[in-house]
Amino acid sequence: MSWLDVLAAALRERPTTPADLAAVLGVAAAELHGPLEQLAEMRLLNVIGDELVYRRPDFAAADALQHTLDEGVRSLQESVQRSKELIADLPELLSSWTNGRESPSLPLDVIEGPWALADMWRLQSSRNAPRSADLCIPATGVLRAAGLEYAETFWAARAGDEHRVRVILSDEDARAPENQWHIDNELATGTLIRVHPRPPSFFWIIDDDIVALPQIWGDPDPTTVVGARTSALATVLHWAFESLWTQSRPVRTDEHAWDPMLRLLSRGMTVEAAAQTLGLSPRTGRRRIDEAMRYFGASSQFTLGAAWTARNDPDTGSRA
Repeated sequence: MSWLDVLAAALRERPTTPADLAAVLGVAAAELHGPLEQLAEMRLLNVIGDELVYRRPDFAAADALQHTLDEGVRSLQESVQRSKELIADLPELLSSWTNGRESPSLPLDVIEGPWALADMWRLQSSRNAPRSADLCIPATGVLRAAGLEYAETFWAARAGDEHRVRVILSDEDARAPENQWHIDNELATGTLIRVHPRPPSFFWIIDDDIVALPQIWGDPDPTTVVGARTSALATVLHWAFESLWTQSRPVRTDEHAWDPMLRLLSRGMTVEAAAQTLGLSPRTGRRRIDEAMRYFGASSQFTLGAAWTARNDPDTGSRA
């Protein structure tokens, strides 16, 4: 019997002693010695005297991560693997914790259905305008399938002019033609986007204490998504995100903030129309053009267009 099975049952039923836990699982008490020792070592569940002592899974995960990383270089690979496994198991453990209490101290949002990801984002971001967000998106197909309204809402992770949004995409999705409009839109509004060869799972962190992840870690098309407000778990997922971020590369190695605007102007749009297409205010659109004119030393939009086009290959004036 695995430690995860034992922990999930304990959180769900809340037996007070190892003997009671054995009865819940329908096994002999001796069979729990190994799993309980492992759980105590991981600081997820402890036995003091003959009493089981519980910890909230997100606090335990954060503490377990800190404890394992503190073991040093000697056991670093083992520690990182354990932390990854714990993150993958968190949705089930969080649900078990909540189901095991009449008045849960960790309220969860659980959304089911084909548009669960987009609906969870709409729910969490509508409660408070996000000031910051880190999103790992291994597959954009599920967002496109949700419809343009959902896709725009999901990608437009902005809160006025003061925001910091980082997105990790897969190589395949970063190259997909159908995603270029979204990528251009986000880059134009200041979103930082990097590309990773194999993002492990959907997940995001909003404002350092709001998290969401699929019920099954790594599910490429999740239909059940779990969300919670927990700074402890957000710290753990930030660690996972930062690790992926350092392994990723910028989606546009030579892209400037004004490039999406100039790309649309080169197709005959006005500054106002281009700004509206990109979801920018006219003032921001004009500021992008002014920055480009200073960069290229252009005296007019005509000479700016000529200089910008000359920088690109003739066939890639609209580098999508």
